[in-house]
Amino acid sequence: MATTKNIQSVERALSILEIFKAGKKELSVKEISEEVGLSKSTAFGLINTLTNQGYLQQNSENLKYGLGLKVLALSNTVQKNNIIVQTIRPYLISLSDKFQETTHCAVEENASVIYIDKIEAKRSVYIKSEIGTKNYMHCTGVGKCFLAYMSQKKFDKIIEGNIISLTPNTITDKEKLKIEMADIRLKGFAVDREEIELGLTCVAVPILSIKKEPIVAISLSGPTSRMNEMNIEEIGEYLKRISAKIALELNY
Repeated sequence: MATTKNIQSVERALSILEIFKAGKKELSVKEISEEVGLSKSTAFGLINTLTNQGYLQQNSENLKYGLGLKVLALSNTVQKNNIIVQTIRPYLISLSDKFQETTHCAVEENASVIYIDKIEAKRSVYIKSEIGTKNYMHCTGVGKCFLAYMSQKKFDKIIEGNIISLTPNTITDKEKLKIEMADIRLKGFAVDREEIELGLTCVAVPILSIKKEPIVAISLSGPTSRMNEMNIEEIGEYLKRISAKIALELNY
């Protein structure tokens, strides 16, 4: 397997953040430079960058540095996603076993959906998706679940800047997408009809908070021929019942 060299500046920046794993709350530039074995000027440049990006913050009284809110935000996101995966995974397994198709769990981040869990179907068809990877919102079932409940301002921003045609079925017209989103809100589930990949159909539902905001979405995906043999409307209604159970379990 081919290997690539690490980027030294990134390694050094991460080594600074890792100092605080030992429970040290605040350190001076001199203390940090000694810990990581760098000159004060080199350490200061890295510290300044990390501070500007929110990963470190400076105490204005003693001028020492500690972890910033950005690190806390990342930690909270990982913890939240782990709780979601632990709760939803048994449902994904059950759905995959029942329908003999692939199931996904995804969250929305920066105008994309990120798959945080996947259960492969026991049948032979492989779906090209991997945990941790991003995908488009306008042409995926899980993505549509988030788009449908967004504010008009956020919706407009996403479809104006990140909408491409991947198959002849991909909906790229803004007005048609608005109609599609209204239909999703009415029915409570979304359908990707070969919009991201020909031959693949997906039915998805959002897990809504008490404020009717989608926290996460789950989906059932499979070959169009098999998905059409089952009733897509019935799949959608079944997924909605599962969604309600998950929301209750997650205290949403």
